[in-house]
Amino acid sequence: MNYESIDPIISVWATKHNLHIYTTYRDEEVRSVDLIGSNDRKCQLWIEAPDQSGNVQVHIWDYKKRKRDYKVGANNLPRCLEDAYATATKLLTTGDSSRQPMA
Repeated sequence: MNYESIDPIISVWATKHNLHIYTTYRDEEVRSVDLIGSNDRKCQLWIEAPDQSGNVQVHIWDYKKRKRDYKVGANNLPRCLEDAYATATKLLTTGDSSRQPMA
């Protein structure tokens, strides 16, 4: 499958948070966001294209050890993106990310 069915959802979410969505990585179609906090901390949030059942996976990680994965139906993607964004921004502000457990 491709991103066509969920791109409008992603676009609304990215606009709301003033985020740039990367759409290509190494000649592959992707949907990815880098979030950068204080002290050069960063997190990546990426969204996979819907699978054959219409489920979408959303992932965040802190480029170190902490990672969180979500799997939702496309109709629940807006709420999932908000939850993932909140978790990612929390990772950017909670001290040494290699020692903090994921929420």
